[in-house]
Amino acid sequence: MKVLLLSHYYPPMGGAGVQRALKFSKYLGAEGVQVSVLAGDDPGYTRDDSLLAEIPPGLRVERVAHTPLLQRLVRRHAAAPAGAAPAASAARPAWRDAALAAWGSLQWPDGQAGWARRAHAVATRLVREQGLELILSSAPPVSSHRLAARLARELRLPWVADWRDLWTDNPAYAAPAWRRAADRALETRLLDSAAGVVTVTPTLQRVLAARLGGRREVALIPNGYDEADFAAVEPVPAEPGTFRVVHAGTLYGHQSPLPLLLAADRLLTAQPALAQRLRLRLVGLVGARFETMLAEFAAVHPGVLERRGYVEHHQAVAEMQGADLLLLIIGGGAAARGVLSGKVFEYLRARRPVLLIGPTDGDAAQLLRAHAASRVAEEGDVAGIAAALGAALTGGYGSVPDAARPELFERRALTAQLAVFLQRCAERRRG
Repeated sequence: MKVLLLSHYYPPMGGAGVQRALKFSKYLGAEGVQVSVLAGDDPGYTRDDSLLAEIPPGLRVERVAHTPLLQRLVRRHAAAPAGAAPAASAARPAWRDAALAAWGSLQWPDGQAGWARRAHAVATRLVREQGLELILSSAPPVSSHRLAARLARELRLPWVADWRDLWTDNPAYAAPAWRRAADRALETRLLDSAAGVVTVTPTLQRVLAARLGGRREVALIPNGYDEADFAAVEPVPAEPGTFRVVHAGTLYGHQSPLPLLLAADRLLTAQPALAQRLRLRLVGLVGARFETMLAEFAAVHPGVLERRGYVEHHQAVAEMQGADLLLLIIGGGAAARGVLSGKVFEYLRARRPVLLIGPTDGDAAQLLRAHAASRVAEEGDVAGIAAALGAALTGGYGSVPDAARPELFERRALTAQLAVFLQRCAERRRG
């Protein structure tokens, strides 16, 4: 089978959003699926050139250049002089943030709509030149699905929609009320026109299956870890006498470091001597809106907070393996029960204890309880988070369950499941 993979986020773009599409394209060939990729190209977006080495030789990748206007405006106004502290970018006036948010609400269905329009001709050419038989699109951005649906209709091909996140049911959905009806209607049309739907968590699978009412199959193929990523790196060396709590990845949307900072402050106020050992290490991008709270915490507890900023993926894996405790921040309350960050599977493979700040009855909590030494606390439970940190520091955190099987989430095995599903969708459409 020959498949066109539409994924706006793809190397050399970096960040968590590229991993799923990259690993599918890396391993589908071994399952008899020949892949061509159509991706975005935004030079101003976070880059990780090291990921280019994972693209199989001979795999066709076309990139369509596009930088959303909103992103150009944000980057222009957020730019700080060389050598300036990160907090310099946090001083945007409120009116400017409001204006940017209003402009963003006018981009439909999202800021990558212009990319999808430009990519249409390239995708059509790829399908015809390569004799492609099925389209697989990954979202967000939803513009990827909208482009896939258009191509499928025009070229009479089946397409499969991979929903990494929900759209209108997402806890981070922030479009104004006047847009919700239009977004919901488009989402319904996209679901109905796909030959099959793939998603990443049990909760998302239930939500999408309910929306479809049995009209399409919704497959659960979670995110995972790539064993090759772990074989190639050594853990970041430990600093003698310290206990390192590592959060790897971007903090965005409803995710906030505030519950962690409040809990650490509570713990260190009660036991000041722990400040000599505790290190809260943030590896990845942190939103400008958090700069003030981070600076205030660092001023009260000097030396406890460590920030590495964005690092290439192999370095992030090394940080995970070198942690004493891994931190997963979901937040979002009950609406975020179905959120299951991709990095949680790499946390499982790193085989380090995990502290989850988020819904105690969510998909992430259930996964961690089954496969890792873990504790879970709601974002509002500062005392519970502080207690978990204290237990970790004193060696009372618990052990990995006997039935733990993190190998279930290895990327090669998950990609094999996807290949079977794609074949089934293609055959069903032909039938």
